[in-house]
Amino acid sequence: MIRRRVTLLVGGVLLLAPTARAQRAVTVRADNDAFNFWQMPWKRPDEEYTSGVRLTVSLDGTAAWARRLGWVLGACPQADPHCATHSYGIGQSIYTAARPKGGALAMPGGRPDAGVLFVNAASRVTRPSAINELRLTLGVTGEPSLAEPMQRLFHSLAPRLNRPITWGRQVPAEPVFSVAFDRRRLVDEGALQLQPHGGVSLGTLLTEARAGLGARYVDERTLSWILPRQASGIALALSGDAQVRAVARNAVLSGAFFRSGPNVALRPIVPEYTLGLHLQWRMLEASWLAHQTGAEHVARNRPHTWSTLELTWRPSR
Repeated sequence: MIRRRVTLLVGGVLLLAPTARAQRAVTVRADNDAFNFWQMPWKRPDEEYTSGVRLTVSLDGTAAWARRLGWVLGACPQADPHCATHSYGIGQSIYTAARPKGGALAMPGGRPDAGVLFVNAASRVTRPSAINELRLTLGVTGEPSLAEPMQRLFHSLAPRLNRPITWGRQVPAEPVFSVAFDRRRLVDEGALQLQPHGGVSLGTLLTEARAGLGARYVDERTLSWILPRQASGIALALSGDAQVRAVARNAVLSGAFFRSGPNVALRPIVPEYTLGLHLQWRMLEASWLAHQTGAEHVARNRPHTWSTLELTWRPSR
């Protein structure tokens, strides 16, 4: 059953992606608090947003569904007529309530366990001074999301480090969607690029407004004293971001939209911070990012830390 559902979703993404267009990038991303490498393995949290996987294929040109929305994304300048790209992705996100140390059952009063299995499509325009992106997401919560069996599978691989848990109250099965728009300004200051950004999401999956400031530093000379001359083309990049989210609805906390089910009261303002390390070599970029998300619901009083491992292949480079 799991294999059949995943195969259908992957097939849907491949059907949506037009093969006639040039391929810009393929990105594989994994989110997990097990990647908090500054903590001892047995001290890493296994709660809140605990795991996520995502596969994204980026292509040249404006997405077919977004061609009439040029007034939202803007037009490419004459000097760069190929600045428009679009992408298709498939992913899964898993959220679990806090458990006592060594316990399999959630503590009372916490968030519900939840999972989302989703596909998304995005269209963006990248100009020298800004990036505009419009993104559509369609998914499902509850048992069809396969979150519980997927977590059980990976926990069974290393039970000493990832204790098996028993899922309790779970956000019920329901289709969810969201429409998101984000704008990121690009301000270059030598090797440092500042990125003030803002956006909004509307839908049963997520309804929020957000604003923040990011920065990225790239310098190919950073590793010249470590790596041999034959390793030319390698660059080390550092990134950081701080943003504030004003949240009105979050399906994995607010519960189902069309039916009753477990839920918790949201905290309307949620800060989030990210620090990243990126290693670029020719067509490949490997990234590790550490995140801290503020308490998202009133039953929690402390932030949550989790991390990302990401690999991007850009064959057009």
